[in-house]
Amino acid sequence: MFDVLVFLFEQYYGADFRPDWDTLSRKLSVAGFDHQDIDEALDWLADLDAKSEAYSASVNSGGLRVYAEEELMALDAESRGFLYFLEQANAITPVQRELVIDRLLALKDRGASIEHTKVTTLMVLWNQREPMDALLVEELLNHAPDQMH
Repeated sequence: MFDVLVFLFEQYYGADFRPDWDTLSRKLSVAGFDHQDIDEALDWLADLDAKSEAYSASVNSGGLRVYAEEELMALDAESRGFLYFLEQANAITPVQRELVIDRLLALKDRGASIEHTKVTTLMVLWNQREPMDALLVEELLNHAPDQMH
């Protein structure tokens, strides 16, 4: 699934639009991605779209983030530290952090490694059409796709 998300980012980063779900599905299929991975990635993105608005209205920007037990089990220490670093460096907002955590928890049985956290952060920022620093994009794309299946 993460290979599909990275492919979408690489294809549409900087574009003023993202094609509709059916068009994306066809393009991903032509590009050789497995239908199950395509469906999983597009469902994941659709859920991100739906939750972006809700989180924007409900997450407050102050205070200390304390992880629930479920989150501690799902996100490794390196991922939590990376999110903290990005937030402290003002590379992501508290709302974006919460969206990243939500999307990582949506992985359920996979667990979230640093590679998953980087790609998820990239997708959250891209989905919100946030301008991204080139160095941040490079760091977030620094992942090992063969280890993410």
